[in-house]
Amino acid sequence: PMQTISLPVAELRTALAGLGKVIPKRITLAVLGQVRVRRDSSGLIDLTVTDLDRFATYSMNHRGQAEPAALLVPFGDLDNIAKSCGGADLIELVPVSKNTLSIRFPVGGQSAEHHCESAPPEEFPLQPEVQGTSIAIHEALRSSIHEALECASADPARPVLNGAFIDVRDDSAHYVVGTDGHHLFSSNSFSLPLKESILITEHKFLGWKGFQQDGEWKLRTMLAKDDGPPCFEIASDHWCFLSRSIDSQFPQWKTVLPNPASYQTMISINPDAVDEVMVAVQRLPLGEDRHHTIGLEVTGNAFRLLGRSRPDLAWTKIDIQEAGATGPEVTIFLDRRTLLKALRFGLTRIEIIDSMSPLRFSLAGRQMIIMPLRMNGGPNAAASPPPATAAPTPSNNPPPQAEQPTPPPMQTNTPTLGQNRTAGANGSSTPTAQTTTSKEEAKSSLEAALVQIEAIKTGFRETINGLTRLGDHIRQSMREQKASEKEIQTVRQTLRSLQGVRI
Repeated sequence: PMQTISLPVAELRTALAGLGKVIPKRITLAVLGQVRVRRDSSGLIDLTVTDLDRFATYSMNHRGQAEPAALLVPFGDLDNIAKSCGGADLIELVPVSKNTLSIRFPVGGQSAEHHCESAPPEEFPLQPEVQGTSIAIHEALRSSIHEALECASADPARPVLNGAFIDVRDDSAHYVVGTDGHHLFSSNSFSLPLKESILITEHKFLGWKGFQQDGEWKLRTMLAKDDGPPCFEIASDHWCFLSRSIDSQFPQWKTVLPNPASYQTMISINPDAVDEVMVAVQRLPLGEDRHHTIGLEVTGNAFRLLGRSRPDLAWTKIDIQEAGATGPEVTIFLDRRTLLKALRFGLTRIEIIDSMSPLRFSLAGRQMIIMPLRMNGGPNAAASPPPATAAPTPSNNPPPQAEQPTPPPMQTNTPTLGQNRTAGANGSSTPTAQTTTSKEEAKSSLEAALVQIEAIKTGFRETINGLTRLGDHIRQSMREQKASEKEIQTVRQTLRSLQGVRI
């Protein structure tokens, strides 16, 4: 019959591996668990899945009959049968009735079939059409998008930060930006033919190896309309990934960048020795705190890494011979994972203002701004700064203890070094020392109370996040159990089919 569609197993497996990245974990609508298999009038075949916010389409090299056809097939049934077949086999999809489909596949030189529930093709969600000229994503831009996605927030309460922002608001230079509020990545020197900025929302399909290795990427965007949010489409040789974006204003990220003239201490790491430095960072004693704290120390022209396993122990110091340092002596602490990320990106120039101000990793138009950790107590620790103006991003670890560092969120203004905070409007000092001391004591008490409140709030958030993760693990186990039961059922049905085969 003309409605029958044949699929080569080898290429089908490649398609299903990517389509499975978009199939939702929780199937709220039956059609969301179906694969739309479509053949056009020229014989080209494509497979599409959706979770309503994203669409992934794989276009096959294999050509079928030059006759249009469209079928909906349950993803799980098709995936199980494709795994049980040989790479050179051919699977046929044959409609039986309006709501029933037969999957025919070879077994032992004979043909077996598996009946499954289907749905009319017209019930498949309508895919938005992104029109316009495609923009080639060259290697530098593609790499910057991936790096920005790694630095983006995963907090669902802050969706505007959940992706890589392509910023074309400045005509002189276009940027790719990603931030989670504690560290910020930006890459410039781009000139893109985009009329409006767009947020490339994070999704595991974008980082999937099969999509990344499928040739050059091309980007098309669609502005927000009355009936829907903005969209973007990234296409490769065989794949097309379409996703809805966020119709919200991305923060004015440049306001958090420190004044370049304020950097005093510079560290330069030999690019050829980055791997050795990363090994040293990983081998340093790992602290008990949730930030895996590591220190950077500059003394004279020497650069050292600091680590310790417990707050009551002395710091273990490692001299980095393949790095040079200039400027005032300073010791600054940060999250070890963030440091490794910056080094992995190849950002080998480190610029420091002081122990409590944001530090900058950079190289050739790419930079990462990182908020340091606040250390309490100890000869090498930094003094406690003023309380944060906003709650830190929730973490998936236990709440910090009294001796643990706390990362402050990005601030919109960086204080000027040497600023006289006790001077009046005309430059004169405050009236009496006693009044100043009293105000400072009251302010310190209030600051301590605010810090304690933020710590308690963070603890509650982390407890909720922990329960959520536990629920996800339980649901994942249930899904795996159901998948195993489906595979067993498929084998049983195959055996029954074989028993009915007459030679």
